[in-house]
Amino acid sequence: MRGLTLLIICQLIIMSHITAVWAEEESVKVKDVVITATKTEVEIEDVPASVEVITKEEIKAKGAEKLRDIIGFATGIYKEPYFAREDSSVGIRGFKPEQTLILIDGRRLTGEVSNAYEIDRITLENVERIEIIRGPASALYGSDALGGVINIITKPPENLSFDLTPEYGIFEGGKGGQRSINTRIDSGKIGNLGFSIAGSLINRDAVFNEGRASLIGDGEHKNLSFKSVYDFTKATRLTLDAGYMKEDVKDWALVSSALYRYTDDNKRQDLSLGLSHSSPELEYQLRAYTSIYSKNQETRKDSTNAISDFTEAERQTPVIEGKISKELFTNHLFTFGGEYRHEFFKGTRLDTGEGNFTATRGGITMTGSEARLNYRAGYVQDEWQAFDNLLIIPAIRYDSSDKFENEISPKIGATYKIVPELRIKVGYGHGFKSPTPRELYYDFRHSAARYRVAGNPNIKSEKSNSYEAAIEGEKGIFSGRAAYFYNDVSDLITTVEDPAYAPAAGWRGFVYKNIKKAEIQGVELEGGAGFNNGLFLQASYSYLDAKDKDTNQRLVNRVKNKIVAKGIYDIKPLGLKVNLWWEYIGGLLWSTTPLVEKDYDIYYLSLSKNIGKAAELYAGVDNLFNRKDADIPIVGSFYYSGIRVNF
Repeated sequence: MRGLTLLIICQLIIMSHITAVWAEEESVKVKDVVITATKTEVEIEDVPASVEVITKEEIKAKGAEKLRDIIGFATGIYKEPYFAREDSSVGIRGFKPEQTLILIDGRRLTGEVSNAYEIDRITLENVERIEIIRGPASALYGSDALGGVINIITKPPENLSFDLTPEYGIFEGGKGGQRSINTRIDSGKIGNLGFSIAGSLINRDAVFNEGRASLIGDGEHKNLSFKSVYDFTKATRLTLDAGYMKEDVKDWALVSSALYRYTDDNKRQDLSLGLSHSSPELEYQLRAYTSIYSKNQETRKDSTNAISDFTEAERQTPVIEGKISKELFTNHLFTFGGEYRHEFFKGTRLDTGEGNFTATRGGITMTGSEARLNYRAGYVQDEWQAFDNLLIIPAIRYDSSDKFENEISPKIGATYKIVPELRIKVGYGHGFKSPTPRELYYDFRHSAARYRVAGNPNIKSEKSNSYEAAIEGEKGIFSGRAAYFYNDVSDLITTVEDPAYAPAAGWRGFVYKNIKKAEIQGVELEGGAGFNNGLFLQASYSYLDAKDKDTNQRLVNRVKNKIVAKGIYDIKPLGLKVNLWWEYIGGLLWSTTPLVEKDYDIYYLSLSKNIGKAAELYAGVDNLFNRKDADIPIVGSFYYSGIRVNF
């Protein structure tokens, strides 16, 4: 707690220093531009929302290979440390992982309906930056954006280049080795054409506890992406994107004193074609894309290799979307957009009564079915520069579906500049999340533990009304921000025990229902300073109060206090960079029966050294002081080293 107190004091000192000298000096600042918050290019200081950008320089400084390695350092975001497979996911401001929308270049990904594992699947060798919107974004993005949006922006083909990064890492005591290689080839512009190819291969060895259950699974992850652009003019571009992901993962777990092996063989294929135009008079984009995900999972008793359960599933999401932005009146930039999305889901865990099928392995027969859902939406947004120092952005979206109720999602935000370097931002937004095929039609039976989980085709969408106020600014080498947010959430979907869904005597039955109401509120403090000698310091503190309004009890798996501090020192004369990052998690509600709260802090250290102009050696350690917790899990120190080669 001494670290917590010290950080808060430092934050307040930075903020008070900024306020005291605001009117006396000119500020030096970089005009960062983001696109996720408004679907147009807007300077981050003007956006009336909580926006954070993780740059490629930060990704490189941390030595991050996957989204998991960097996303947890963002303000207001919690993820499990390292490689926990049971719920390897990320949530924003106390919302569940499935209430966070993850995009790549603005495109939805098809995967697990719970949004699990995506931060382990998305690699960063081709990433330009990551834009994070904290707070509901349903007015532009529709369902799934209750908590916010994580948009991963990839690098466009620009300059002829070749990048190669091999890396090796191992846990304390020689456990769980990891080997990876990342590469990217950029053609540069060949006339009006350009393309890039990027890929990664990551192999990971398992780490076991004393009972031979895996704390970290054994796995191989492959990613390949292709991007091609053709410029008809300086303003009009055709973009083709293709991606392929394959993972083979094994985990071991004890069930009723017997060791079982879980094997996942999952694949995803993505294809997108889009036409865009950007000029001072008009901006538009028309895009069609599809994402196809297939899942093949088996459960076998480790001692006999006898199969006890398996899952076959396929999920397809084709999308057609478009938007157009134009100044229709003086100081009013309007954006009109719409989309059509079809979702096809087929699996052995579904019970819809449509497209019924059976699958048999090792003498076990599973039944399954398929689901088809259609979504249509239209939205409009107005960026109104009411005065030189006041920007107001209202937006509204209408979503319809053939399976559940239609939804209207309004939002409004405003940025008021007290002086050019000091701003107040306020906003309101309505968010919603449609039920997933799993919540609607799931039929899961665990024969060893003797319980069943059933879907409910009558459940409604989850909804939230959110409010936010913030003050932020920068002065000279300093920057700071303080924000308060409040979310009133209703119709939360959860599982409740209901004997009517027990398939036989001695079994327990569970079903999805809308029963919970939640209140999620919190405070965020951020501060930073960049010095001329190459030293950069940054820190953030997040406080979260998330509780069930019906019981007044805290929501499980939420973090009450989170601190992140970063120190980056670039010693240019020596070509040396030193990075020291610190993360503190306090009041993580692990369980309510019994009541268990987790507190831990982890240090991350990395160093890099330029070798000539084309190579950089780097090495680092995650969890510098070898913290351990078998529940989360925190396995211990992880040491890694590699070389980045660029031509």
